Amino acid sequence: MNLNISLADWVNHRKPAYKSLVGVTVVTMGDDDTLSPPFLAFYETSSEQFVQGDVPMYGVSTIEITAELQTVPVSPDQDGTSPDQERQMRRDIYDIVGDRLAIEWMEFRNNWRVFDIRMASPTTEPTEERRISRWVITAVACPI
Repeated sequence: MNLNISLADWVNHRKPAYKSLVGVTVVTMGDDDTLSPPFLAFYETSSEQFVQGDVPMYGVSTIEITAELQTVPVSPDQDGTSPDQERQMRRDIYDIVGDRLAIEWMEFRNNWRVFDIRMASPTTEPTEERRISRWVITAVACPI
């Protein structure tokens, strides 16, 4: 899905201004799956025809994309990402992807016309080996 690539490009474009994201690899669906955390992945989770009121807008889709930040919690015997570092990474990712300028920047990139992007706050699930934070991003767009 080309919107995934556009979102990854946007994050990589803005990432240098955020210290917490130095060293975080940004990938999209289909990229190398042998990555070690920390990384941020974008993948499409659903797509459906956009409807305005009761009128279907042919060619326009509501696309749900998941952004997933994976980090390794700090433990005495390994390197990793502290809870404070991880919280800052989440804030910075939310700041970048939730920025309304992303719509303008992504406009006509990778053969998509983007009308709107919305992003909810993340959910985080800690495990023994990884901490995974997920955002649901909803985009309204059409191919050009």
